[in-house]
Order: sequence, then structure tokens, then C-alpha cells
Amino acid sequence: MTTWYILPNGNIKHATGLELQPEQDWFPTSESMVLFTEREREKGASDVLIVKYMMDLARDGEQWVQDNLT
Repeated sequence: MTTWYILPNGNIKHATGLELQPEQDWFPTSESMVLFTEREREKGASDVLIVKYMMDLARDGEQWVQDNLT
């Protein structure tokens, strides 16, 4: 089972809710960044850890696409 999903608009979404935009250099959508940040803050994560987690997910999402869709 994977934690990544391809959406009809071509974006890649992680089970955490972070939606990445391959056409925008893998930058997350604004809406998903806000929701992701709110959820992580509720769990007690610092802003630095949240940004690191988002960056790690973006890298992992790009790798997942390369491994599974090319």
C-alpha cells in the first residue's frame, strides 16, 4: 500500500493531506500547506520541523513518481 495518490488534476497527494504540484517544481499547494501546518502544530511540532517534514515529503513524492510512473 502506498501513501501517495495521483489526483485527476495531475497533482500528487500524500496520506497526510499534503498535495504536491509537479508542474510547479513539486511545491505544495497553498491550501494543503495550511492544513498540513495546522495539523502538525496541533500535534506539537515546531515550525522548523513542519517545514523539514514538508520538504522531505516533496522529495519523497518526486522520488515515488520517478520509481513508479516513469
